[in-house]
Amino acid sequence: MFTPKGSLYPSGRNRPGSRSGTPLSGARRGPGTPLLASRLKSALHTPVSRSQVFETTGSHVAAVWGSSLPVTVTEVLTLSSDCTGEVTVSLGRNGWAWLVSGRRLVIWRYRAGGGRAQCRELSLPPSDLAHRAELCLVYSQGEAGHTPCCLAVSPEGVVRYWPSIAQEGTSTEISAELGGQECFSVTDIHPVGTLLATTTATLVLIHHSGQSLACRRLAAPSGLLGGLGRRVSSLLWGALPAGGAGEGRMVSVAAKQSEQDPEDVFLYVLTSNGLQKWQLGVGEPDKLYYESDVASLAREAMWPALPTQGGEGGGSPAWLRLWLVDLSVSANGQVAVLVAAVNQQATSPSVQYGVAQVRAATTAPPISLSSFCLLPSLSSMLGEGEEPKHYKLITLADWAYVYNKEGVTMVELTGTEAVQNKISSHVLGAGQSEDTPLFFFSYHGVVSLSLASPQSPDSLPVTTDSSNKTSRLCDSLNVSVSAAGLENLTMSESLTDQLKAAFLQFCKRSTAQAQAIVDELFPHDDTAELVDSTLDRLVVGLSKDLIDDFPASDPRWVESLPQSGTVGVGSSMSLLVLHQLEDKLACHQFFITFLKSVGLWSRLAAVTHRGQAMATVVLLAEHAEKTVGAVTLRTVHMDHQVVMDQAIRMCLAEREVTASGNLTDQDHFYREISRIDDIVSSLVDVVRFSVRSDCPRELLSTVQSVNMLVLTLLKECLAARNKRMPEFLVTTQHEFLPWTSTKRSLLLELVRLALEQGVVVAEEHSQKVVLYQQVVQLADTVLDGYSGQMDSLKEWPDKMADVERSMARDRTMLVGQLVDRKVYEEAASLAEKYKDWDMLVRICEETNNKEKLEQYMDQFSNTNFSSHVFAWYVKEGKQNRLLSLPKAGRTPELANFLTTHSNISWLHDIHTENYNQATLTLSDMALKEGDILARKKTQLSLAKLTALASDDSEVRGRQLAVVEQEMCLVAAQEQLPTQVLGQFGFDRENMRVLSPREMIELYVGDENVEADHIEFKKALDLLNFVTMDEEERNRTWLHIWCRSILRNTWTDIDKDNPIESVRDTVFFRLVEFAFMQGADLSTYLPKPEMILECDELEHLSGDQNFQYLLQTGYEQLQRVCAY
Repeated sequence: MFTPKGSLYPSGRNRPGSRSGTPLSGARRGPGTPLLASRLKSALHTPVSRSQVFETTGSHVAAVWGSSLPVTVTEVLTLSSDCTGEVTVSLGRNGWAWLVSGRRLVIWRYRAGGGRAQCRELSLPPSDLAHRAELCLVYSQGEAGHTPCCLAVSPEGVVRYWPSIAQEGTSTEISAELGGQECFSVTDIHPVGTLLATTTATLVLIHHSGQSLACRRLAAPSGLLGGLGRRVSSLLWGALPAGGAGEGRMVSVAAKQSEQDPEDVFLYVLTSNGLQKWQLGVGEPDKLYYESDVASLAREAMWPALPTQGGEGGGSPAWLRLWLVDLSVSANGQVAVLVAAVNQQATSPSVQYGVAQVRAATTAPPISLSSFCLLPSLSSMLGEGEEPKHYKLITLADWAYVYNKEGVTMVELTGTEAVQNKISSHVLGAGQSEDTPLFFFSYHGVVSLSLASPQSPDSLPVTTDSSNKTSRLCDSLNVSVSAAGLENLTMSESLTDQLKAAFLQFCKRSTAQAQAIVDELFPHDDTAELVDSTLDRLVVGLSKDLIDDFPASDPRWVESLPQSGTVGVGSSMSLLVLHQLEDKLACHQFFITFLKSVGLWSRLAAVTHRGQAMATVVLLAEHAEKTVGAVTLRTVHMDHQVVMDQAIRMCLAEREVTASGNLTDQDHFYREISRIDDIVSSLVDVVRFSVRSDCPRELLSTVQSVNMLVLTLLKECLAARNKRMPEFLVTTQHEFLPWTSTKRSLLLELVRLALEQGVVVAEEHSQKVVLYQQVVQLADTVLDGYSGQMDSLKEWPDKMADVERSMARDRTMLVGQLVDRKVYEEAASLAEKYKDWDMLVRICEETNNKEKLEQYMDQFSNTNFSSHVFAWYVKEGKQNRLLSLPKAGRTPELANFLTTHSNISWLHDIHTENYNQATLTLSDMALKEGDILARKKTQLSLAKLTALASDDSEVRGRQLAVVEQEMCLVAAQEQLPTQVLGQFGFDRENMRVLSPREMIELYVGDENVEADHIEFKKALDLLNFVTMDEEERNRTWLHIWCRSILRNTWTDIDKDNPIESVRDTVFFRLVEFAFMQGADLSTYLPKPEMILECDELEHLSGDQNFQYLLQTGYEQLQRVCAY
């Protein structure tokens, strides 16, 4: 796939960091740099929060653990935040951690050692498959403190070994010779070596001496007693698949060092066939003790534990389809296996998970489980053909930690699972340090989960967090409002003051008083309005007051405080703006906890905001996001001080706020957080103002700084939104239009200014690369904002259609601007993500990348991508490309598409030798052709040729008859006299197709002054092609004969020799000509009576001479022709 990051660092070019290309471990503070400034600048490049305790559940406390993350790690996390699937992390037991992103392997020591961790970066072997941290290993062979070595394996089996991670250029590389198998994981089993496992359960031992590497496959013993344990297991549990390692599907591998001999290692291998136990030693033969069918043991234990199983209708464990998911080995030799199962007889099957434990300390295979614990909170519906969600397992003492990318669930194996024991966060990897489980969260870094201390019944769940920040916040709130002030609030008649009093009581840990105030304010029997109820308006108002509150202890604000006597909450006692903002963020989170604890959270509905109904909890989330945004802006303010100061001045001028006294513009701006988003508009104005200047360098710097500020602001706010999305999930249906989506027009303007102004003045390629990358991120933010909005509009299809059209318009504009500037890779990344198929086709055409186009057709086959390709060719007038598509497999898709494009489908039919269909298509086109006669003739000619090429004689004959009939009409029109066509304005070369009725009139009309009997015969022949009723047909037939009579002046004919006289008239010459061609005159020729009664001959019908001559002629015809 194209990726916008790929073109930013071409191969052979070092990334920013050091001269060697290895990222620096951290910026050093010079002797003249203040310590505070150094810390602030470091914070700008570290988006991961380093607060100690950040979440507490009913059983565990989650806290950031170990050293601060290196800058390189946070850089990788930042760059890959939009593609979370490409980063994996492993936390080794020896205190080293490693992160894999693409071919980048970043290694650092995460165990606390003071300061920011040192790190190194290595390059992994080339691979067509994705590298993973599970295929890398960092370990020490020497004394403690010695620089560790590293071993990495590509998915295809290329082994690369570095004796020291500090020396990237000293690696050794060999192939594991896996014969096409894909690697699964590597496991540290030193001193024996390193174990490589493949997805097909092949085990390979990798060992090295110095810089030399060697690989060998593990082999089960083949001696007389070598497989005794395995055979005993087979006798007890039935036949098991033979062959040991190398068979089945690999699930997990774990190792445990022998307590008797430190040079021996017990290896536990979980495959789809069962659990294997090996013993490996230095210089000793490999021993496979057994392969146990733990799936059968788990199935028997799981069946009675499942809800509603075995009751109504009975059933048996055989109904369960069971998967072995993961393996964990504890220090006492207990093996825990995570299993998943589904009842195949259930009408709506749901997958259930459980942890089965067996004792595996001996060499005998286990014959029963020591315990089984069901995990009902992990259950989910399972569709047909789907596999269960994949989880990983860590067991420590009596607790199991089940995790995947979505979070960690804590389970007490000796009790029942607590539903609240889950932490939702994006998990990139895991490990453990002694008795502490460790996880790597994308937002927090390395996190430990420790058991929470027992709490008294009177303690509040919201105040048991051991975080220093929360404690300091409570203390701040307690001292910022006096007892008298709190009493005045409680006794006030203002509902806002009373709700504020309840919150302050809650902050003082007076829960009972807070609950009493709330119950009196909002009785449960109240019938609240769906929108703008008193409860919703008061909660939103207090939330806004909290984030816009004045600093309680800053003496400079005394003069500016409102004189209304209203008591503020005092959400911060700090004098520093950044700390004030952080305190406001914590205070707002505490306010959310208050709403949940007193039972108001679930009663919130919606309020009117920005002119439309918005769920109240979404607006509260917006307040929290804006507070995060304020913290972010203040953090990066000094890096872009000139631009930020100018934007703040513009923002305050728009609000008509003037700094007075000792307060600065920044004090006023950062105080009013609810309007912090105004800065985006002001930043755009800063760029516009800079455009008018005559300094290209200043313009470029301004554009880059503004883009960076806006992207940083939105990125942190969106990260905060995504992190707390489950908390602010709403059940009421309202359009989801967050404040970030209201900035679309401003972001589009930034894109325009960057491309039309910034790129123009950028002189260096690197400057243009930065601008294009910023444009891609801005475009990504704009288009991503449409997704949530459209998801919320499923019940309003009309509005949904409007939003879809807006997204399509913006998508085409954004991607098209990059394509116009030949920034193909970045444009393709956006087009792929947001399904702009036309742009993908255009990119492939402009780059002449037919292979990429074929790849897209396969990749997006479920979205009917091929039809978009075909339609694009037709729209662009490149129909010839349709017939030159290289892959024969596109024939059915192309044929289906061409059913609605008959003007080119016949070419495809000829190309595929489908001559019958080509004939039908061409004939149908000819019948419908009405614009150009020459085109119709060509179509008929081609139809005749394809019909002659057909092998089906019946179809060929039928189609040839149709073609011949139409060709007769074409010939009749081509034979029209040029003089007649000219009188009617027809050009013989570009003549439209005339109907048979029109041609009859042209043949017999007065305009055809030279018409003879042959012309009238053609007119009579055309009657065979006219579609009309019988009466109309007879009138036309009689009309032609009458027109032939009128071609002569019958009053001047010699009556003395009537036979010879009438013989030369057009009428009788027509009769003679028809007779000579075989016509039956009895039906072909009208009766004399019919002619005399015709209105067209009214002036002749009463003429006796005409009657005489006509009847004389008829008499002669009867005598001669005997008709």
